[in-house]
Amino acid sequence: MAAAIKPVSLQIISDSICPFCYLGYKQITLAIEAAKKQNLPLDFNMRFKPYLLDPTLPTDAPVNKRERLGQKFGMDRIDMMEKQMQARGRSVGINFSYGGLIRQTTDSHRIIAKAYDVGGEKSQRALVEALFAGYFEKEQDPGSHDFLASCAVGAGVFANQAEAKTWLAGTEGKDNVAKDIKEAYRMGVQGVPFILVNNKYAISGAQGEDTFLQIFQQIAAGKNLATASDEESIC
Repeated sequence: MAAAIKPVSLQIISDSICPFCYLGYKQITLAIEAAKKQNLPLDFNMRFKPYLLDPTLPTDAPVNKRERLGQKFGMDRIDMMEKQMQARGRSVGINFSYGGLIRQTTDSHRIIAKAYDVGGEKSQRALVEALFAGYFEKEQDPGSHDFLASCAVGAGVFANQAEAKTWLAGTEGKDNVAKDIKEAYRMGVQGVPFILVNNKYAISGAQGEDTFLQIFQQIAAGKNLATASDEESIC
C-alpha cells in the first residue's frame, strides 16, 4: 500500500535585497528536487511573504549599493563578506555582484504578491527568481519600475510592460504588504529568510540543502521537527 501523501507548506518570509534569501531559496529547491528523487510522499507548496531589512532606504531614487553597505557595516568588513558570499553563491550557481544600486523594496513585494494572486506558486516563483537574478547577478535596481515590470511580464503576471508599469504606479497591494510585514515583526522575525513549515516549525537563515532534506524526510516519516538557527546577512 502506498504511503499517504503529506502536505509540506513552505511560507518563506524574505526580502528582495537579502542575499541569504537567494541562497536559502536555492537550497530549498535543491532539497525539494532531492526529496522527489527519493520518492518521498510529499506535496510541496511554496509561498513568499514580505519583509523589509532596511525600511530607511529611499523609495523615490536608488543609492549606490556598496556605499550604502559600507555605511552600515564598514568597507573593510564589506570586502571580506562579499568574498564569502561570492564563494557560497558559486556553490549553488549564483554569481553575486555587489555593484549597482539599491533602494527600498515595497514595490517588489507588491508585485511578488500580485504574481501569486494571478498565477499561484508557479508565477510567484518565476518572478522571485527573476528579481533575485536581476538584482544580485546583473546589478539591476530592485525598485525600478522598468525592471520590476520586465520581470513581471516574463513571469506572466502582466501582458506587457505598459500594463505592469501602470499597476506599479498605483497603490494596489501596498496595505497588504505592510500588514504582512507587521505580522512578521509580531511573530518575532528579526532576520530573513525565515521559513515556516506547515505553519508550525520555523527555520531561520540560509540553511543548506541537507538540512532541508532532513526536514522533509522527517515529515515523510511522521516525525517532529527541530528548528534551525540564524545567520548574519550582508544586506
